[in-house]
Amino acid sequence: MKYHQLAWVTVILALGVVVLGAFVRLSDAGLGCPDWPGCYGQMDWPTQDEEIQQANSEFPDRPVEPHKAWREMVHRYFAGILGLLVLALFAWAWHKRDEGINHQDAPVGLTTALLIIILLQAALGMWTVTLKLKPVIVMLHLLGGLTTLSLLLWLALRTTPNLKPYRYAGHVKPWMIGLGLLLLVMQIALGGWTSSNYAALACPDFPTCQGSWWPHMDFSEAFVLWRGIGPNYEFGVLDMPARTAIHMVHRMGFLLVSLYLIWLAFRLMKNRELLPWGVGLLALLILQITLGIANVVFSLPLPVATLHNMGAALLLMFMVALLYKTRQSRNPAAA
Repeated sequence: MKYHQLAWVTVILALGVVVLGAFVRLSDAGLGCPDWPGCYGQMDWPTQDEEIQQANSEFPDRPVEPHKAWREMVHRYFAGILGLLVLALFAWAWHKRDEGINHQDAPVGLTTALLIIILLQAALGMWTVTLKLKPVIVMLHLLGGLTTLSLLLWLALRTTPNLKPYRYAGHVKPWMIGLGLLLLVMQIALGGWTSSNYAALACPDFPTCQGSWWPHMDFSEAFVLWRGIGPNYEFGVLDMPARTAIHMVHRMGFLLVSLYLIWLAFRLMKNRELLPWGVGLLALLILQITLGIANVVFSLPLPVATLHNMGAALLLMFMVALLYKTRQSRNPAAA
């Protein structure tokens, strides 16, 4: 296997870990194992009657729920494999550099950053459990996973030979992609905050919320990032006006990001080479909007909610790949 092939395998696994993490969170299995890195004191989850009885006696505040425990542990297993693959990419890059291979094919700095982020992700995963689903930790854990995915994609693109750069024609500039990427990341962070505060169902209707265009909201409580250590945040601690404020801000962010990405998609479609990218961006955006509305209309069904998280990850990957292509542009006139 070549280096870029291993990088692409790791990208696919990272996407799977992100989606699996969303599935665990949305199925209320984030505390399916009350300890870390094991589960009720063992490296798998209790399945036998005697194991369950012993676990319940050792963790009386958190009785075993096998259907939640296995989801949490499977997520940890795949995350562990991802960490090992990132470590392999890191070691391989250093080995290639020691052999004098061009830095483009041995991106030591990028793989070092990835390894550091993976270690931070492991810490955030531990704190997610030990701090009992503290919203800011859950949100940072989500963003850390998507950062890992984005950097792995960049690594795979950078090390893949013979990728054609964009023949710059003035229609799209890297800063336009960068701004769209920034807006998308902010919207994903808002989505993570909405989910971690259990505010997704604060508005049961669409396009109105609770039958109003501007319902009663409490913004002063909605975005307090740190509330001390101790409370169990499972199923949320905020009252309805605060949750409604979070949900409505996420909707307003969705409107802003959607308008910008629609403009960007049509800008891309003005260039023959970037036409497929514009169509792809528009298609992904329409799919994501549809899934978001379906979450509200159908009261957050688990498959739809998980796909909504996957759609956000795919949109992010698309924007990262588009940024890579436009940054590698080649100006025909200059050539």
